Formats: sequence, C-alpha cells, structure tokens
Amino acid sequence: MNTYSSEELQNISSDFRATARRLSRTDYSQCDANLKRFIAFIDSNPFTNTFISENNTKPYDVPEILKARGWLDPFEVSPVITEEISFEYQLLKYAIENFDGDFTRLYSTRHYVKAKSTANDEMHTFIEHIVDPLIDYIAEHIRKAYERAHQEESQSKTEMPQALTATNSTIVFNSKVGGDIATTVNLQSETRDSAQEIIKQMAELLDSTNIDNSDEILEILESINDNIKDNQKPKKGFLTALKSLCSGTTAMAGLATALIKLLTA
Repeated sequence: MNTYSSEELQNISSDFRATARRLSRTDYSQCDANLKRFIAFIDSNPFTNTFISENNTKPYDVPEILKARGWLDPFEVSPVITEEISFEYQLLKYAIENFDGDFTRLYSTRHYVKAKSTANDEMHTFIEHIVDPLIDYIAEHIRKAYERAHQEESQSKTEMPQALTATNSTIVFNSKVGGDIATTVNLQSETRDSAQEIIKQMAELLDSTNIDNSDEILEILESINDNIKDNQKPKKGFLTALKSLCSGTTAMAGLATALIKLLTA
C-alpha cells in the first residue's frame, strides 16, 4: 500500500479540485471534454484510482438501467455508499465508452427530470444527482488522508515545545529559536474559531463563484488553516499572498482583509 506525504496529498487535492470544478460547472458544449478529463484523472492517479477500485464493488447493468428508466425519472441512487460510488462511476464511464463523453445522452439530453427546461439546466440537475456526490466522496477521502499524514508528520518532528500552558481559553506555545531567543505564539480559542469561520466562508465563495486564481487561494487557505489548527500564527508571506490574490473580487477581498486583521492583531 502506497503512503503519501501531506505535501503529495495537497498536490493531488489541488489537481483534483481543478479538474472536478471544471466538470461540475461545465456548460453543455464542453461537457464531454470535461468528463473525459475528470475520469482520466481518476483512473490515472494512483491515489484516486485505488479509492475507486476499493469502492467500485457492485456491477450495474447500465444499458438495462437506461432502458428501464421512466421519462423524467431521476436515476435511483443507493443509500449504501459503496453502491452509490459504483453506480455513479460506472454510469459516467459508460458515457465515455458509448457516448464519447456526452453524459447528457444518458437521459436523452433535453429532458432529465423536467419537461420544460433548458439543456443546461437539466444537465446541472444531473450533475447535482450523480457527479457532485462522486466528487465529494473523493475530495473527502483526500482530505482525511491529508489530515492523517499531516498529524503523523507533526508527531514525528524531533523538536517539541519546551513549555505548554493554558490559561482561560488561551493556548501559549514557547519554543527555542536558536541561542536563548524564544518566540511565543498565542492564539485564543475565539480567534481560532473566528478565523476558521472566515476561511470556511471564503472556501464556500470560491466553490460557488468563478474567481481567478481560485486554486492558489485555496492552497493558501489550507496552509493557513493548518497553522491555525496547530495553534500557530500563519507566516506573513501567506497573508500577503492571500491579500494580493483576493484583491480582484470585492467579497473575497473583504473576507481576506478581515482574516488578516484577525490573525495579525
């Protein structure tokens, strides 16, 4: 079984999110290319390929399912996670192998669950039912693996804090930084909670809006969040880069300013 460092998993996460985002937000004209790109990534990356192999446990007769499906009936998804992943993956693979990636042909393109709707609207309803859940399962698997790797790496570090004190909801770490000079990182629980709430809002905004450099912003937010979870103030360079990348969007710029102000107070 392959082991991955937190840095490797962070890179996998970034590449996966970029590919998944294009599929989740695709328009009809690019749906085939974006599905091919998404499945190619899953199949070629050893980490995601292993996840799919371990969960693609139930075979489905996709042609028979398509034939038996009633007009405007949504595809039935099992409440069993492995069966759901199996069905979603096999359905999308079938679209590549038989419809050259045009997954809208799985439900005759124009109508999925509504008779009066646009092709794009019906496509996005299908994406919400079939594609997005598969994306979420894979993304969550990567996230959990990253957290495990990060925790193991943190525990294996040879340098440990020389003193740890907690007074009233304040956690203080003191550690030597060469000679007799010591640095103190002081994060109150309220500050951590507020900062993580802002980070969550920024991530949700990135997920729902087309913003330039969204992948870079997400990477920086992940690094900042890791520092916060370790009760460490983020490096100034991260905060400076975040402010610069978010400057082009009013909502993101406001949240970035609030986060930076909170963490540098």
